Amino acid sequence: MDSIIYKVIFTAHEQFEHKNLTLSFKSLEFKKLISIPAKFTLELKKISEIHQHIISFQNIEEVLIIGNPTFNHTYNYYLVILYTNKSNEKKAGYLIGNVKNLGDIIMGIWPFNIDLKDLSEEKILETYNDMIQHPNNYSSICLISQ
Repeated sequence: MDSIIYKVIFTAHEQFEHKNLTLSFKSLEFKKLISIPAKFTLELKKISEIHQHIISFQNIEEVLIIGNPTFNHTYNYYLVILYTNKSNEKKAGYLIGNVKNLGDIIMGIWPFNIDLKDLSEEKILETYNDMIQHPNNYSSICLISQ
């Protein structure tokens, strides 16, 4: 299977005029799609109003798919979740796409050097639940929407 890369292009702001920022995500190569419960995004937005280290904003301009994905879906919108774990200061993130009748599914992971052998659907969902249940375990959480 070809390696698929998702390149997220963020809207440029005045200080970066004509220089859109980008972040690339490595495709998760699981046999089945990993769905994120719809309540997750709503809960994360809700707790961002309480905790200063959790921010939520719109800034995704476009997502480019580089390679030949095995799942050929039409995405309604995209989300990026970036976070820093307080215990080890590791930064990580996920690209999520919304597909009609499937909901929010995880498309890719950042950074590229994360060993996918150690990653499972259960571990990913545990991380998401931990962000909501124990937001103080993270020094920062950023939810970026389209």
